[in-house]
Amino acid sequence: MPLKPLGISSVPLRFQVPKTVSPEAAEALVNLYAASQQAPALGKPLSQADFDDANQQMEAAFAPSNAQLAERLSVTIRREDIAGVPVVRIARQDHTPGKRLLVYVHGGAYVYFSAGTLVGLPSLIAAATGNEVISIDYTLAPRARWQTVTDQVLAVWKALLAEGRDPGTLGLLGDSAGGGLAAGSVLKMRDQQIPLPGALWLISPWSDISGAGDTYDTLKQADPTLTPESLAWCAEAYADPADHEHPYVSAVYGDYEKPFPPTLIQGGTREIFLSNFVRHYQAIRTGGHEAVLDLYEGMPHVFQSLLPDAPESKTAIKRAAAFFDVYLRR
Repeated sequence: MPLKPLGISSVPLRFQVPKTVSPEAAEALVNLYAASQQAPALGKPLSQADFDDANQQMEAAFAPSNAQLAERLSVTIRREDIAGVPVVRIARQDHTPGKRLLVYVHGGAYVYFSAGTLVGLPSLIAAATGNEVISIDYTLAPRARWQTVTDQVLAVWKALLAEGRDPGTLGLLGDSAGGGLAAGSVLKMRDQQIPLPGALWLISPWSDISGAGDTYDTLKQADPTLTPESLAWCAEAYADPADHEHPYVSAVYGDYEKPFPPTLIQGGTREIFLSNFVRHYQAIRTGGHEAVLDLYEGMPHVFQSLLPDAPESKTAIKRAAAFFDVYLRR
């Protein structure tokens, strides 16, 4: 349930609001931090029924704010199947079909949410670019694991290409686990000699599910939304430990000497995933490819949709739209 706006000084917060963020972000962060403190801790699921119950709780918590944002942006939302995979199509009401199209894979640590619930971020980029966004409703872990989930992304991608679409006009994006999935799927496309997207936007990507990275330690007390402990069992649900460093699972371990699309990586300095962003950026750049690391002071995980009215979020969405405009063919 959304919290009522509260004055910064009136809330005894565990996480202190950074003084270096915008006033709009500071006010929103008060509510985010308070909600984080009040949310019940979810224990490790021990059965599929436990996973389903946890997902229902998360969907109920996040669905209202996502629906309200989509409504405010005046987008249309349609459900259909592509290549047997459920998808959600999101576009501005004044959208005119064109060559450019964006494909989105949602976050949720691979075990939470659905394309029908997380409509906020794709609505923001659809509104900013005027392009339609196809959100892939992949099967959640542990009901499906990484081999099946990446195959679902590739199935939708190949179906779009089979329609005669130019891959250079197609952008791919994902947030959190969806960011890792988007990048891992591109590596799988490349290895199968499937044409790659014209551009890739990774929002707070979970690029390494193995738990490696300096900021898993240095920022674990500063991140208001992610914990290494809960991420560990989500990772186990998605992939066996022996596969945690497989490039399709943790894209930071990919071979970037081979082709890879121009990539924009965005994130905040209050994320334990910060090391993921830096390492992934360095891997892509070391391979000789175009990459931009776009970081935001004091911002939490996937801040673009959590704090959509903050100047930081508006800037990030504007930069993502400009990135696609530069690299996607018309």
